[in-house]
Amino acid sequence: MQTAGAPLSVRELPALLERVHSALTERRDVLDDLNVFPVPDGDTGTNMALTVRSSLTALREAQPGSGAHLSREVIRGAVRGARGNSGVILSQVIRAVVEELTGHHEIDAATYARALERARRLAYEAVAEPVEGTILTALGAAAATARQAVDDGHDLVEASARTCEAVAAAVERTPELLAVLREAGVVDAGARGFEVVLAAVHGHLTGEAPPVHRDSPRHAERRPEAGCHGSLAHPYEVQYLLDAPDEHAAAVRDGLESLGDSVVVVAAGGLLNVHVHTAHIGPAIEVGLGHGQASNIQVVHLGEQMSHRAAASHVNVAAVAVLSGVGVMALAQALHVEVVDGAAGRLPSVADLVEAVQRTSAHEVMILPGHRNAVAAAVQAAEIVESDVGRQVYVIEAASTPPAVLAALAVLDPEGDPGTVRSEVTDAASAVRVGEVVAATRDADTPIGVVRAGQPLALVAGEVVAIEDEPTEALRKVVTRLELAQAEIVTLLVGDAVTEAERNSAVALLEELAPDADLEVVEGGQRPSRYWVGVE
Repeated sequence: MQTAGAPLSVRELPALLERVHSALTERRDVLDDLNVFPVPDGDTGTNMALTVRSSLTALREAQPGSGAHLSREVIRGAVRGARGNSGVILSQVIRAVVEELTGHHEIDAATYARALERARRLAYEAVAEPVEGTILTALGAAAATARQAVDDGHDLVEASARTCEAVAAAVERTPELLAVLREAGVVDAGARGFEVVLAAVHGHLTGEAPPVHRDSPRHAERRPEAGCHGSLAHPYEVQYLLDAPDEHAAAVRDGLESLGDSVVVVAAGGLLNVHVHTAHIGPAIEVGLGHGQASNIQVVHLGEQMSHRAAASHVNVAAVAVLSGVGVMALAQALHVEVVDGAAGRLPSVADLVEAVQRTSAHEVMILPGHRNAVAAAVQAAEIVESDVGRQVYVIEAASTPPAVLAALAVLDPEGDPGTVRSEVTDAASAVRVGEVVAATRDADTPIGVVRAGQPLALVAGEVVAIEDEPTEALRKVVTRLELAQAEIVTLLVGDAVTEAERNSAVALLEELAPDADLEVVEGGQRPSRYWVGVE
């Protein structure tokens, strides 16, 4: 009965998002196991759940204000936290619903239909090449059915019930629209996830959860081999946030079309969420950089992602690493590490770290904070995960610089004994002597003298040891303090702003001062640090 539920309104938004998040979390693993074609992501359920969680977190953390203010925060939270193709599209569903709810004390069937019609329009606009047999098909069925229910004079509860039925039928038809789904013996996971979302909304209205078809995990065993081993024309999933005007979304989308497929770009008040599958990682990021500043860059090899999920049951311990720079992040992700984008001035939130831990499959997880100022957030995230779901999470405080993180990951054995692995990782991170070259952000007095904004600073173990006019001279001061003559392994992370000539000079300097060491040069692409040096 409707009286057992609650109306749709802005006041009910926290409870509604909680219900949707719980429903997706309950189905997350099964949705992840479904094949999603032609978008072969292996974590559709996780992405959709994390997208809703991000909007819910934004609502909880928002300062008190008007309904319009809270709506903006929820929408930006959804767009900021959206993961994968399915999550980005779901963020537009959340946007449409929230925008339609705003300004109404209670929602009727006509408003519900308008929200779904708006969601369908936004979703199709976000996708460069819409493909039927996906979540887009389910959205289309929902919008059409809700509108017909209004035209037939039905109230909100009846319109919702009819919409749920139509979407369930549309999901079962997805294999008829995509041959790859039919051959795999599965329905589209994004469409099924949207069915779960609408069922949760209906449950909010009535107090009863309508049945959603429960897919068997056996579907995962019937995945085509081509989808599991990276033999894809566009093997990398590249996703990032872009600080740019909303009206630039179409231009970014157009720029990415020639580089790959599964292009989705959505906007929310000066923040774009950009998603593409491509073989050209650098150019895909450069498209965005032509319009604004990129952050939270994520690069995933889709074939390795699927293979990793297949082997997840053998993982005893996992790692979450805070790093920045395309090269450094890609290096860590190649080791099947969950990477969170973060550096000085833009460190991840507690919610970012909680979500990253939840994306891992092992019962025990280590967080490598990557920066000393990220340790507190990592500790809080660990406490939240342990309290909420009972998973063991440890913060490796010694891994508080990028070189220390990479040294720790080099000895990480996901299938090893958790206690032994934790000890080895901690020892490896602790053994690294670390230095950095970074430009001063402002004029200031330091313990060793006055520094002008833009001057290269040489830092060792976090302390300023020299102020120079040239980056290479600052690097020389760093490596002199690090005693390279005794080094066995030297790692140089080269920043995004370093020219080729400067890089060559830096490498020559290290080869001169550490002739017997194994030198590893990583095109890290990090900012703001020009160089990181790790010595073992």
